Amino acid sequence: MHAIWFMLTALAVLAIGYRYYSAFIAAKVLVLSDERVTPAHTCRDGSNFHATNKYVLFGHHFAAITGAGPLIGPVLAAQFGFLPGYIWILFGVVFGGAVHDFVILTSSVRRKGRSLADIAHDELGPVLGMVTGIAILFIVVIALAGLGTVVVGALAESAWGVFTIGLSIPIALGMGLYIYKVRGGSEQGIREATVVGVVLLMLALVFGKSVQDGALGEHLKLSRTTLTYAMAAYGFAASVLPVWMLLCPRDYLSSYLKIGTIALLVLGIILVNPVIEMPLINDVSAKAVVIGGESYTPIVAGQLFPFVFITIACGAISGFHALVSSGTTPKMIDKESHCRGIGYGAMLMEGLVGVTALLAATALPPSDYFAINTDPPIPLVAAPGGHGLAASTEELLRVESVLTAQDRAHLGMKDGKTLADVARSSVKASEVLHLSNRALAGLGYNVDSTSETATELTAGDFLRLGIRVTELPLLAKESQEVIAARTGGAVSLAVGMSRVFSGLPGMKTLIAYWYHFAIMFEALFVLTTIDTGTRVGRFLLQEFVGRIWAPFREPGWLPGAIIASAAIVGGWCYFILTGSISTIWPMFGIANQLLAATALAVGTTIILREASKPTYALVTLAPLVFVGTTTITAAVTAIKVMYLPLLADPKTSTRGFVNTLVTGTLLVGVVSILIGSAARWVALLRRRAPTEPAPA
Repeated sequence: MHAIWFMLTALAVLAIGYRYYSAFIAAKVLVLSDERVTPAHTCRDGSNFHATNKYVLFGHHFAAITGAGPLIGPVLAAQFGFLPGYIWILFGVVFGGAVHDFVILTSSVRRKGRSLADIAHDELGPVLGMVTGIAILFIVVIALAGLGTVVVGALAESAWGVFTIGLSIPIALGMGLYIYKVRGGSEQGIREATVVGVVLLMLALVFGKSVQDGALGEHLKLSRTTLTYAMAAYGFAASVLPVWMLLCPRDYLSSYLKIGTIALLVLGIILVNPVIEMPLINDVSAKAVVIGGESYTPIVAGQLFPFVFITIACGAISGFHALVSSGTTPKMIDKESHCRGIGYGAMLMEGLVGVTALLAATALPPSDYFAINTDPPIPLVAAPGGHGLAASTEELLRVESVLTAQDRAHLGMKDGKTLADVARSSVKASEVLHLSNRALAGLGYNVDSTSETATELTAGDFLRLGIRVTELPLLAKESQEVIAARTGGAVSLAVGMSRVFSGLPGMKTLIAYWYHFAIMFEALFVLTTIDTGTRVGRFLLQEFVGRIWAPFREPGWLPGAIIASAAIVGGWCYFILTGSISTIWPMFGIANQLLAATALAVGTTIILREASKPTYALVTLAPLVFVGTTTITAAVTAIKVMYLPLLADPKTSTRGFVNTLVTGTLLVGVVSILIGSAARWVALLRRRAPTEPAPA
């Protein structure tokens, strides 16, 4: 089963969808017209409302909506098998996600760039508008936490990635200042800044390896906590600064890399034509994934229905996009006709991202896929006939003299504990694999004791730890990184992408560069969502509080912008610091799809009131029924299977309580919105129904 046929089919479906279905919606359902003046002109303020070149704005919008979701969701959903995710991405994006984005973007443009919460307040009434606003604020915070968790996991302890991503920020600042202050926003200025910006970004990638190997590299190996705080500082700055200064140029810059990389990956898949190693459909339960008689720990604890739909999330349909489509983008639309290419077209491009990510990940051998994406506990001392770090207590105690301070932390040796004190305990595989090579060599593992990372481990070494692998030892050696037990999906995608790229002519020896290129590519995807998402969240919070205190509602009021940005950043930071990908991602998927259902409900209301035929409302109502049903089912299941069990353990009870409370609150809120929307639709249909003439 080769990848080329699936790729060509996907390209054909997406092209047909844009050519015919989006044209029908633009001409018949929404009736786009450039005679309507957009808020970028009527409300121009030089900071938030700013008419923008349609190609630059496509870049910003695509970069803003295409975060970790279409990359990581399909990768994590590969545990269910290749086919379910592939079918859902293609049909979901054409008939659901792209329609959702297009309708909400156009509706916001026609309402002076107002947010989804504000539009819901008008369309559904003040009570449901208030419920929608609260639900959206919760969803924004959870969505940003889910996306941020991915980039933190990808960049942790990676000096190369941190250096390259860090430099993208001053490069973008320079581009923004040059385009708008030096060249006055001219087309020539955009072209000049683009060329210089892309070249500088590529140089940052190339020289990142030298930085990692040099004296500065040790200082750029940041922990997950440090990266979270650094990302928070960036998100805050991007939310408060004028949109043209940092957010828009950085998104525009990253869009070149994103679109270029996806195009190269599509070409690579067609030329290399890798074999799809993952079965079409896997036997999945909450406790195990069975493939070819082998049992693996599931990445997402849930059955195919409904969890495949919430795991893929953004690749097919994403409620988060409604926030961007009613947040930054409508304030920069130059002409109403641009909504089709930017709203519908950018989402189709995201669907293509999801398909390529799925193909790259499922081309990995299943054993390597699960070895990368799970982090099982490893006993420090193996039981008779079992697996563990050391074969015996005596073997474990012999290495105590060579342990570094970091080794002791990895092994849980706190408060003066010795190896004898912790010998009966277990630690996560990720902790074991980051032990110093001197410690691992002392235990008989195949490592270079003078090297800093354990990239020489053999399949036999992994088997001692209870981890089955196929090509992973070779991939780790070639990428010069420890890639096992790197949960979150980002690393497995980077490995899959680097395998495809290295299969191109003359690229076999460059797999380390391709791996780090893929990591940078993924991190850029996420950060462009973090900055835009934080700014959108700030707008929403200001609108919400502004109903009580009028000055807070003004987007340009600096104290309000600072307070609202800090509140949003603080919220998503909390979830990143206290959660893990196995708990945050399902909650993110549920929240994201519940928001999509809310946006589709608002869109259905608008179409019923404004379209020439009430039957046109089916373009949003049909995906709403499917997304609403699957997501509500997933939310109830997640509370019962994932979050309530956390309450039983004192160590996880707080997290379990917060996750249950947040998911339950969102569920109740969205169900209330759907019931209220249905009542509103009935009233609108009755109002449209022709009255019978009175009898003579």
